[in-house]
Amino acid sequence: MSNYNLLSCVWEITLGCNLNCIHCGSSAGKKRENELTTKEAIDLCYDLKKTGCRDVALMGGEPFLRADFWEISYKIKELGMDLCIITNGTVYSDEMFKKLKSLDLQAIATSIDGAKEETHDRIRGIDGAYKKTLNFIEKALSYELPLSIITTVSKINISELNDIKEMIKGKKIAWQIQVAGAEGERFNRKYLLDEEDFYSVGLFIEGIRRNYSIKELPVIGAHDMGYNSFVINNIWLYEKWYGCQAGISVVGIRSNGDVLGCLSINNDKYVEGNVREKSIYEIWNDENSFAYTRKFKKEDAGPNCYNCKYIDDCKGGCSEMSLSKTGILHNDPYCFYKMETRNMSFLKRWHLSIISKIYKKKDISGLRNIFLGVRK
Repeated sequence: MSNYNLLSCVWEITLGCNLNCIHCGSSAGKKRENELTTKEAIDLCYDLKKTGCRDVALMGGEPFLRADFWEISYKIKELGMDLCIITNGTVYSDEMFKKLKSLDLQAIATSIDGAKEETHDRIRGIDGAYKKTLNFIEKALSYELPLSIITTVSKINISELNDIKEMIKGKKIAWQIQVAGAEGERFNRKYLLDEEDFYSVGLFIEGIRRNYSIKELPVIGAHDMGYNSFVINNIWLYEKWYGCQAGISVVGIRSNGDVLGCLSINNDKYVEGNVREKSIYEIWNDENSFAYTRKFKKEDAGPNCYNCKYIDDCKGGCSEMSLSKTGILHNDPYCFYKMETRNMSFLKRWHLSIISKIYKKKDISGLRNIFLGVRK
């Protein structure tokens, strides 16, 4: 048996998608030829439960395009696991919202990648996507579904973050902000955030957390944002970053049954096995699985992180960001701590850290509850 508890599974149930998002790490569009059958998918639900999985997030591609989506969803709930759904918000009907309500979801998430229609549609690759998604949001809110909005930030839309904030504040919408990578085939690297952009997004999230209550505007930065800042203390759902959780508490499953620690690590080198050949229970409990996180040691860190005083806990930041930026793991160059030590004097860092501690929000549990589906 493994010493690691599987808390969350992110399951790409199909690669098929009706959009053509430029930042999609999976380059979704056409479904895989060998996607799991309905029986295989249901068997996987049972295996996830056996492995101790607490919650499952169904995504794509576009998950609502899979014909047996509802059968899989109801099975997950029947087995006592929490369910999240990540959709592009353009494939829906009135009847669908009634079914979603009956699922008692932990969260249903969709994306807003621009405050302007032309920006969102440019990023999503299809004209009309913005209007459809806004209508989806209004429908979801009318059914009192636990709605989250995901914004993937690049140079294309960073200037619209404040306007997106104005669109969603006060509407009982949880907001996750993440950074665009270049793992897929459609994203031009010239639109990736530079260090200054990246740090400004962190400050933007910090500013919201200082100036708005979690009831008015609950916001977090994704795991690709951090770490160990003197200034930016209000980013995540947790007090401290303890390294990439791929294979530690989370797992990703592709629609063909490939198992990875995290689906954002879109690299076959890190496939731990396939559920058609070996059960998720066996893969998770194999002492040789997910060695890059489970067996991490300081000597594995890259040059950006090796001499850092936080390396034992941080483990080199986000694996996806590290691979995307440097081609190796445990070497994430987009680190708040590194940026601050490089660009600020000791006295300035000390002064700002004192101010930051004054403004640090204590109600992390309340924020976490919102992202776990509690809306009041």
